[in-house]
Amino acid sequence: ADNHSLYEYWQSMMDRGEESMQGFISGIKGKMAEFNAAEQLRDAGYTNVTIAENPTQPGFDITAISGGGAEVSWQVKTGGADYAGEVLEAMTQSPDVHFAVISEIQDQILESAPEMADRMLDIGADWELVNGIQDGLETLSNHLGIDILDNLSEIIPYGVAIAASARLLYNVIRTEREFRAADRTTRNKIQVVQTLTLMSRMGISSVLAYAGGLGGTAAGSAIPGVGNLAGGIAGSLAGAGMGIYLNRHLQPRMLSLALSITGLEQDDLFYFKNKPRIDLLALSFQRTAANLNIATNAAD
Repeated sequence: ADNHSLYEYWQSMMDRGEESMQGFISGIKGKMAEFNAAEQLRDAGYTNVTIAENPTQPGFDITAISGGGAEVSWQVKTGGADYAGEVLEAMTQSPDVHFAVISEIQDQILESAPEMADRMLDIGADWELVNGIQDGLETLSNHLGIDILDNLSEIIPYGVAIAASARLLYNVIRTEREFRAADRTTRNKIQVVQTLTLMSRMGISSVLAYAGGLGGTAAGSAIPGVGNLAGGIAGSLAGAGMGIYLNRHLQPRMLSLALSITGLEQDDLFYFKNKPRIDLLALSFQRTAANLNIATNAAD
């Protein structure tokens, strides 16, 4: 924690392989769940909410004082719905402990043991996953600081760049070549990701026809009046024609193409999606490491 960011550590886990990655994600998931549970307990009126310093503390993960002044111990449980049986067994064996669980586990337990409702806190999903191509592209766009346009009329300042990016995407898919053979400057990366994000939100054909018309009008400006009109119509038709091809071949590959041109991996999106909470977790690890160093030095 003192020498590496959490993201750098994640990169090292990726180098070690699938098993290390899963173990790392599991640990992050559990610790993030504890932070979420502690925050919800404070919002519910609990005071002196304290997360156990020892991550393997037996019996409880959090202690807190209820509104009535009683100290309550909480265990935080994550995992899939198939883990509900084990959690219910733990609740039965530890009747004095309350449980903060993800939504899926709570739903499963309440179906068979509704009397446990008062001993559970719903902490939502495991973590914020990237769901689908649009969510992935918007997560990536937000990380890159790209403004996400809300409607086609906002494309006007970007029409020519979007038309050029669409042509690049078309050539990459049509020839099955990789982006590494294309221009991968920062400007180009931003334009391609922005174009793909727009296509995912507004439709491939509509974006290309609109951007193509704008690009054609710009090209036709060499012959004012009729040139603008002809260029706009030609550009719209070209964009629509390209859209027919891309509609068939681009949709399932949008996110992978965006990641390819930015040089990122699917797993990086997990970090971007959860960055504020992961950064908070990293600060916690850093404080724990500092406290351990103090304790070690004092013992010496």
